[in-house]
Amino acid sequence: MSGQDDPETIWNDVAAAWDESVDYVNGIAAPATDALVDSLAVTAGDRLLELAGGPGTLGERWANLVGPGGKVLVSDGSPAMVDAAARRLSPFPNVRTARLDLTNLDRPDSSADVVVCRFGLMFVEEPARVLTEVHRVLAPGGRLGTMTWAGIELNPWVATVGMAAMANGILTGGPPVGPGELFSLSDPDRLAALAGDGGFGDVSVTEADLVFGAPDVDTHVRMVERLAAPLAVAFASATPDQVAAVHSFVSENSAPFSTGNGYEFPGKALLLTARKP
Repeated sequence: MSGQDDPETIWNDVAAAWDESVDYVNGIAAPATDALVDSLAVTAGDRLLELAGGPGTLGERWANLVGPGGKVLVSDGSPAMVDAAARRLSPFPNVRTARLDLTNLDRPDSSADVVVCRFGLMFVEEPARVLTEVHRVLAPGGRLGTMTWAGIELNPWVATVGMAAMANGILTGGPPVGPGELFSLSDPDRLAALAGDGGFGDVSVTEADLVFGAPDVDTHVRMVERLAAPLAVAFASATPDQVAAVHSFVSENSAPFSTGNGYEFPGKALLLTARKP
């Protein structure tokens, strides 16, 4: 389940799929996203920086929260994602988009009141550098909110597909727990320690549940193949027989997730919130 291709290329390749699947992603992530938004207490006039913002899924929400007196910058490292976000958020005069490298933020010191990164930090090989940069760009008292995935065993929505891909030779290597991989920040204690070591106070890590609903197993597998970037790269070079075998494998192992009217694959995220003293 590991993918070591160039990160920019990987996310460029799936940008169109993410852009087309905004409603699907928003629906799945809604409870966890609500918890993230509530924890940040964004208010009118805030300067908000979103990192790894993808196709601008949350931009309208941020625009409404900061109001006409606030400013929002939605950023991503993928040019294709930034282009999609710019199109989506063009109606909002208080929102800008930009391409930013998470480990070297091209932003002035103390230029943000809120920094948010939903499901992006775990894809960076040196997350401590990201948190150092976030601490720098936050104003005193500024708030950080970020989400990562909890343990692989708590996320069968992707684990079932990944195991099927490994069993059928589409993926090689072990589970994606190494630096920069999907479950690299699944330990809540390590996540909290990274924030503390980065100079943050009021550090809190809580869990948030998600449900990946689908009318059938094939639909679920296709969505995971399209949106999970390392999987998308692997499946792009898979043979039709391999892809069929993956669908069969997942179907055979999905009985616990059947509702009788479809399937609900559970997921669990970690929500980190912290404050710059």
